Amino acid sequence: MTQFTPQIYKKIGESAISIEISLVLPAYNEEKRLRDTVITTAQTLSQITNSFEIIIAEDGSTDGTDRLASQLVSELDYVVHLHNDERQGRGRALNRAFKAAQGEVLCYIDVDLATDMAHLEELITAIRRDGYDFATGSRMMPSSDVKRPIKRGIASKGFNFLTRTMLGSSLYDHQCGFKAFKRSSLFELMDSVEDEHWFWDTELLVRAQHAGYKVKEFPVRWRHGGATKVDLVKDVIGMGSQIVRLRWQLSAPHVGRKRKVIVTFILALMLLFLIFTLVGIDDAWQAALSASPLMFGLAIVVYLLSWPVRGLRYQHILGRLGHAHDLNFITGTIFMSQSANVILPARIGDISRAYILKKEKDIPLTTGMSSLAVERIFDIIAITVIGVISVLIVMAERSVDNWIMPLILSSVAVIALFFAGIFFLSSRGRDGLSPVERVIFRFSRSGDYTDMVAGIARKFIDEIFTVSSNVKDFIIVFFSSLAVWTIDILTCYIVLNAFPFVHNATSPTTLIAIVFLAVAVGNLAKMFPITPGAIGTYEASLTVVFGIAGIAGYVGAAAAVIDHIIKNSVTLVFGAIFLTKFNIKWPELLDIKKNK
Repeated sequence: MTQFTPQIYKKIGESAISIEISLVLPAYNEEKRLRDTVITTAQTLSQITNSFEIIIAEDGSTDGTDRLASQLVSELDYVVHLHNDERQGRGRALNRAFKAAQGEVLCYIDVDLATDMAHLEELITAIRRDGYDFATGSRMMPSSDVKRPIKRGIASKGFNFLTRTMLGSSLYDHQCGFKAFKRSSLFELMDSVEDEHWFWDTELLVRAQHAGYKVKEFPVRWRHGGATKVDLVKDVIGMGSQIVRLRWQLSAPHVGRKRKVIVTFILALMLLFLIFTLVGIDDAWQAALSASPLMFGLAIVVYLLSWPVRGLRYQHILGRLGHAHDLNFITGTIFMSQSANVILPARIGDISRAYILKKEKDIPLTTGMSSLAVERIFDIIAITVIGVISVLIVMAERSVDNWIMPLILSSVAVIALFFAGIFFLSSRGRDGLSPVERVIFRFSRSGDYTDMVAGIARKFIDEIFTVSSNVKDFIIVFFSSLAVWTIDILTCYIVLNAFPFVHNATSPTTLIAIVFLAVAVGNLAKMFPITPGAIGTYEASLTVVFGIAGIAGYVGAAAAVIDHIIKNSVTLVFGAIFLTKFNIKWPELLDIKKNK
């Protein structure tokens, strides 16, 4: 292909001519096709404007792309080369290029020219003449003409479906490498985009829509350009996490993290208000005033006994995974992470425990999360066993609500699926690989990162299998879990007995079984956390189950609230004590983005 030179160059000496269009070519190891792409792009641009520049955003290439780009700069006055010694990701490369660009219309296209260049004028015209802030080609619109491998097509459709549904986007295709931006609009949004790699343009388009900018999407003719730089496992996992992150940030527009926590607490208070409205606020208040403070004090003492047991259980789990630490430290980490769970919704505080273990004792994050998974599944096993026994005892004397058995059976199903999954995923084929590793290597190119991902997945599953499959470990962790929840239930039983006339409602045996069932159901409800510390949902569950025994709703609600207050207060007080001891600040504990 012959060399092409536009009539007006980007610069003449020290005097800069106003540039109308800046087109960026993000390039990583594109030595074979870069020259042809630059010439083709310049020829197409010359038919649209005589004032443009082509910026090669070369990102740590190792195949000679950097040398070729420098050569093109010396040959062609409209070419600019931006080089990074190490690969920093497409998002960072584009950020840097656009900040260096001089054009009023900024655009970028993929070097493989997968999108037909006949669409370039439509792309630029959308910004230059039609008044749009952002424009993008689309491979997903009904009239798009696309040919690509089936595997890539399915992955792309899945990603765009999640982006549309979870992030509220109206676009069909967010990642077509064929986009243009109005300079001022891009610069207003660019610094708010956090992703630095493949999710960069998706986040930009989603934020643009949420901010009210005009975005044009139009169908294009697109042909697969050969080898892709996208790694299905590495980048799909990465982009999936970015969707979750952006969903969290956009879930309450213009509201910071602290305010989001406040919003969820308001939801919890609304649930509590609804409960007390239904049972009678005045009656519940009078019931609470008539209760015995001494019994509440006894409940606090009893509940404190559960924490050393929690510590011993988790100490055993970590010890089996090769990390032996003193009981005081282990119990302290549990107090701190549970304190975060009281404040943050969806049990996000569990991440804090893995963070503390890594920060204080250099325990790998994988081990922190796998040990937590073991603890959580044995919690569910213990609670389910307690629930089943309680239901059988209660049913011998009276009927139970229709929704209780399905909830208990659902937890049984979760347990069965968990162990079936762990035994399957930890199995090894003749090649020595687990099913997870085979999937990863099947859909991802080999390399250090892929090996690392496969290694992490294998370690996570193997560590869960190590504790769950050993009979001795199973017995120790199971019975310690039973002890933890028996003490938790005993605490609730003492609180309930602080209220006069509770025993008049039913027989002592049924009352004990009802309390066991109530706490089991309340904690199973925490599997679907909506509010911080399951505040509101826990109280609602206990109130309903207490009603099975004939306990008045206002008494049950008052007892449930006080039981939860006692448990959360003990957690927060000792969590604060251990935070001070380990010199960890509350913001550090609750900073989920940092803890990740």
